[in-house]
Amino acid sequence: MKPVPQNLLESFNAAIEGIILATKTEKNMRIHFTVALLAIFLALFLRVSKIDVLLIFISTFFVLFAETLNTSIEYLADYVSKEYSPGIEAVKNLAAGAVLLSSFGSFVVGYIIFSKYLYYVIYYVLDMLKTAGSDISIVVISIVFVGIIIIKAMFNKGTPLRGGFPSGHAAVAFSIWLTVSFLTLNPVVSLLTFILAFLIALSRISSGIHTKIEVLTGSIIGILITALIFKLFYFS
Repeated sequence: MKPVPQNLLESFNAAIEGIILATKTEKNMRIHFTVALLAIFLALFLRVSKIDVLLIFISTFFVLFAETLNTSIEYLADYVSKEYSPGIEAVKNLAAGAVLLSSFGSFVVGYIIFSKYLYYVIYYVLDMLKTAGSDISIVVISIVFVGIIIIKAMFNKGTPLRGGFPSGHAAVAFSIWLTVSFLTLNPVVSLLTFILAFLIALSRISSGIHTKIEVLTGSIIGILITALIFKLFYFS
């Protein structure tokens, strides 16, 4: 058995060893340490007020304290009983709940402090990314096309250009319809392009390449992505 620390230095070393052990063995502890460091560096970079820095230090280190305590309780519970026990499980859940509560409180503190600074940064970045009407159509179609390929790969059905879930032709067709509608704001042009998009989607069903659900899903995806991009980078 390891001897009990006899002086202040030995006690300090034992405490450091405990923190190192928790960091090495617990993934959540490493995550909490990383988030804490990022929050502190961000506070220094944004030059927040001293009281805000103090609140960030208190909240982040309280989360680290809760996670360390939770780890020690888990070690003790596993030492007491290697077999499953409802009582041991309840103790572990309570300790994990304490970490969750402290993390949520720390998140609220961080949001209140950083949101007023990051709002201007996000607005500035979006303003720089704001795309002209002559370029946004290419951006929209590219993003829709790539997005459909990724979704097709996830479902592992069909090929990127034929069959599978969802319909890429329908997505691109309705994306082009909405893009033309936004850029021209002309009801006649919008109606004509919608008819073309509808016919393309209908042809995928009638030819047996796609089901109605695949075509409908592709159409909705194309419309949603296009609307979101225009909202962020064109109409804002």
